[in-house]
Amino acid sequence: MRVTPLMLLAAPVAVALTLALGGCGEGEETTQMEETAETAPDAAETAVAEPSRLEAAQREAAAAAAKLREAGEQAGAAAADAAGSAMESVQAKAGEAAASLKQAGEQASAAAAAAAQAASEKTAELTQSTQARAEEMIGEVQDYLRENDLNSAQGILDKLKGLRDQLSEGMQTEIDELQQRLSDEANSQTAG
Repeated sequence: MRVTPLMLLAAPVAVALTLALGGCGEGEETTQMEETAETAPDAAETAVAEPSRLEAAQREAAAAAAKLREAGEQAGAAAADAAGSAMESVQAKAGEAAASLKQAGEQASAAAAAAAQAASEKTAELTQSTQARAEEMIGEVQDYLRENDLNSAQGILDKLKGLRDQLSEGMQTEIDELQQRLSDEANSQTAG
């Protein structure tokens, strides 16, 4: 069992009350005291001393009770202070956690924005690269058409059709026109 300060203060009060009540009882002890008072000359003095001993015990009990009350008030105040300090500590920790969470959120947002920017730049870079490669291929198709090499022209046009969705609308239109021109050339050779 854990001994608390309140228990330490309560013990003397209990002892004082026991002594006080023991001196107040009636019964065998009171009868013996009366008999002793009649038979012995010192008994009268002892009987007179009993009420003063009772009063002293009562004073001690009252003092102990006052100390107990004071200790209880101090313990209550200490508990209130401790609870207040604990609450302040919890609030401070919660504030720190909220600030950390906010900072982590800001860092995550910044990282996401940087990643999006990098992806956008990479996409733009790939798009430019694809556009440049498509321009080269269109030039090759035109060269093959001038040379009347329709099979080579068709092979490159097939590759360009695979890139079609990644190209600008202008380039898509140019590919369609080259395909139409190739079809016209093929039809004219077949007809002629």
